[in-house]
Amino acid sequence: MQGGVVSELTLVTFPPSLDSELSRFLLDHYGVAHREQRHTLVFCSVVTLVRARTPLFPVLYGKGVRMDRVLDMMGHFEKHAPPELRLLPAQVDRQRAREDWKLFHHTLGSGTTVFAYYHLLPHREIMVGPLSDGTPSRERAAVRKAYPFFSGLLRLLLRLTPARELAARAKIQDVMTAVDARLADGRRYLHGDVFSLSDMAFAVAAAPVVWPDEYGGAVPRFEEIPPALREMVLRMRQRPSGAHALRVFREHRAGRVPPRADAAP
Repeated sequence: MQGGVVSELTLVTFPPSLDSELSRFLLDHYGVAHREQRHTLVFCSVVTLVRARTPLFPVLYGKGVRMDRVLDMMGHFEKHAPPELRLLPAQVDRQRAREDWKLFHHTLGSGTTVFAYYHLLPHREIMVGPLSDGTPSRERAAVRKAYPFFSGLLRLLLRLTPARELAARAKIQDVMTAVDARLADGRRYLHGDVFSLSDMAFAVAAAPVVWPDEYGGAVPRFEEIPPALREMVLRMRQRPSGAHALRVFREHRAGRVPPRADAAP
């Protein structure tokens, strides 16, 4: 920022969130120059309210752009993308792609989020870092000093209960089974031989139960995660669907140079 004028696109994120990772993945895929500004819960919504008049995150703003929905980001940059980078190329059935978005981004993503946080939040020692990674020092200090508040807020927002954890397990099983069946004919991607938004959305939504090394957000090391989550990850990695999610990250996310994450000292 120079002279109070935004000179580039800024992506405001909550470090571990799936939507934040999906927005990073999208922008990197399209080769959109931007900087990432990470904030923890509460602080993130204050920043997005100021910058984009919404408590939602992620938010992309600058250069006349202000968007708080991942699909809006995709639609905006898809129009100007070269054919080889389009996530909805001509070969992709639009109706199937819309169904995929609901199944992966909403159903699977909500299931894996609930399942992962249910098992991770009781472990303060491994979650303080991911909840505040790359954020300003005052936010990191706030999470360290008031971890019960931040973990309690996530529990409230996600309604984390044993019943919700069981329902999340069922969602994950159902969606991964459906993707197993879809890949059974040997296709390379969910729409055949072309990488699309469906593959990206599925891989990101599945990330909490396959734990890809290339995940651009903040998560604990695999060796640190609690047994129930580790057992789920190891099982899902053995499935065709889990292997597909890992390959998408490995082949389409690996090697990307992450944008600078602005974290004030």
